[in-house]
Amino acid sequence: MTADAPTAPRLSVVRPQPTTVSVMGFVGIVALLVAAGLALVMIVTTQVGAQSKELASLRRESTELGYTAAALTSQLQKVSSANALALRASQLGMVPNPYPAFIHLADGTVTGVPTAVTGDELPFLRGRRTEAPPPAAPVPPRAQPAPAGQSADDLVAAGSTGD
Repeated sequence: MTADAPTAPRLSVVRPQPTTVSVMGFVGIVALLVAAGLALVMIVTTQVGAQSKELASLRRESTELGYTAAALTSQLQKVSSANALALRASQLGMVPNPYPAFIHLADGTVTGVPTAVTGDELPFLRGRRTEAPPPAAPVPPRAQPAPAGQSADDLVAAGSTGD
């Protein structure tokens, strides 16, 4: 043999190590998987329950806010009605103008004659009367005709007994 020739590597058979899992190891792995699954189910159930309570609370709040919005809308409609606006304007000292004049914004022309008001032009719109109403005269009670077969004395006696 020469020093220049490569030598062949020594090969040998390697025997595999036995990889059997004992029965106790298998039971341990299965028990671990079952415990992890139960823990996961418990966590998910708890979260769903908490979200359910939150959802019920939000629905209740939504219903209350809906009622509040409806009440505020009703109040706004009542306050912004023509009668309410006229009453508020009268309380602020504003008077109705029976001689309106209108400005056309497109061309700047004025329709009507602007006339100043004194405040006494339309007293019925302001809730004031120009003259006091006459006092109401008392109305005398009307006499009821007596039914046939009864006298006036019988009616008086029957009226005093409460019949």
